[in-house]
Amino acid sequence: MANFKDFLIKSKFNVKKAKLYQESYDKIMESGLFDKNYYLKAYPNVKKSGMDPLIHYLFYGASEYKLPSPSFNLKRYLQEYPEIDKYNLNPLIHYIDNENEGFIIDKSPFVLRRRKIIDTNKSFLSNYEFENEPLVSIIVLNRNGLGHLQRLFEDFDKKTNYSNYEIIVVDNASCDESVEYLYSLDLPITVIENKENVSFSKGNNDAAKIAKGEYLLLLNNDIEPTYGWLNEMVGCMLKYDNAGSVGAKLLFPYYEDMKNQGKSYSIQHAGVKFREERTPYVYGPYHDNMYSTLVFSSDVNHEKEVISNTAACLLVPKNIYTELGGLDENYFYGYEDIDFAFKLYKNNYKSIFCPFALLFHHESATRVEDEDEKNRLNYENIMYFYNKWGDYLFKEIFIDKINQNHFITNKKIDISIISKNDEFISQIVKDFNNMGFNVKLIPNLENFAIGEDCDIIISNDKDYDVEKIISRLNIIKVLISNDKDSRYDICLDKSDDYAKKLMDTINERYL
Repeated sequence: MANFKDFLIKSKFNVKKAKLYQESYDKIMESGLFDKNYYLKAYPNVKKSGMDPLIHYLFYGASEYKLPSPSFNLKRYLQEYPEIDKYNLNPLIHYIDNENEGFIIDKSPFVLRRRKIIDTNKSFLSNYEFENEPLVSIIVLNRNGLGHLQRLFEDFDKKTNYSNYEIIVVDNASCDESVEYLYSLDLPITVIENKENVSFSKGNNDAAKIAKGEYLLLLNNDIEPTYGWLNEMVGCMLKYDNAGSVGAKLLFPYYEDMKNQGKSYSIQHAGVKFREERTPYVYGPYHDNMYSTLVFSSDVNHEKEVISNTAACLLVPKNIYTELGGLDENYFYGYEDIDFAFKLYKNNYKSIFCPFALLFHHESATRVEDEDEKNRLNYENIMYFYNKWGDYLFKEIFIDKINQNHFITNKKIDISIISKNDEFISQIVKDFNNMGFNVKLIPNLENFAIGEDCDIIISNDKDYDVEKIISRLNIIKVLISNDKDSRYDICLDKSDDYAKKLMDTINERYL
């Protein structure tokens, strides 16, 4: 605790206030109402100031309505005791002085939320009973992740609800006590000790070579499992013919800092989809239903086939993993799981999302630490993925949009028409709308910012400088004319069924 002089200075030499705050300091700490660690994480500027967090709260934080701990319901307390605002009192000092007034301290709403999620998920578990449990080889990559490993392996065997597994940890030259910790565990663990930080792909591929299991389970070290997760994933895998992978439902953990606190216990992964992106690549992956707090909604609480699962927790038959060459080692911590998903899809294997395998994901604990290097590697991953899959992905997404399957993407075909409205344009706009497409009319010939959403741009004016448009690389350029124009991909003259003819032409040429 700071000495009286510190309190006196902070109170601007108000002796009565300084004495009250100093006398209350120890009482507040003993009460457990103030959580120093929470306060510093929730309000990072306090840590930067170097000030004692409770002193900061007493003199500044309370008047700024900062929370002293996640369990102190400040809003409710101020409602019950309006004199606090009226007389500019400190809520915690008021509580200490009036504890017998019966205000009940809440359990942290985040603790309650977590418990409710885990308990609710237990009610959905199948708790599969297997005649013969197939051996599962759980592969974990680690680099200086002692804290993550300790969280991952806490009550690990009990949480699996599954007995036939081995664990292979690939340690990428850790400098902390990760390896010593792994050897201390009473679990069936094999450790591969690398002298360098190998890629996610190489690490998993190396482990797969020595894995004895019929199935491989790729698992990030920053995962926190809940009860039954492995039992559910294996049971799900065995239910489906031609299943190439099973992914889990991943939630964000609790974040104490205010910047990220809003996404606490929301969905991180419930299957992957794709959306349009501008150059340098054509389509970007994203987690469907990401940040949704409706963890058990009908959208995400049923098993379903998806185009891709994240490899943060991914079950794959070893023979299929080997058949497809494992993870592509040209990637370095990024896009390798998306790449593998497309290898599965192209070879007619199904990727299944299993919502009842519930885990918390604390995110990206083994990646490169240097920000500039991370950005460079990410760009290289993107460009390699684009060059490898860009044309294939364009066709598959276009087909998905035309048929409105919403399997690979949730987006509709997006068409921009560069033209002033007339009878012919009005008709094709109507026809495209009837097909379920989004249509935007752009009457300004100087407008070149088409945007990344646009799939097809149509112009009926040869003076429009289509080469200046700002759009995705794979946009289809159409000129309403029977004359050839090298700037356009398709030149098609006016007709009564123009919209249908155009889509038939696109289908013949591209799909």
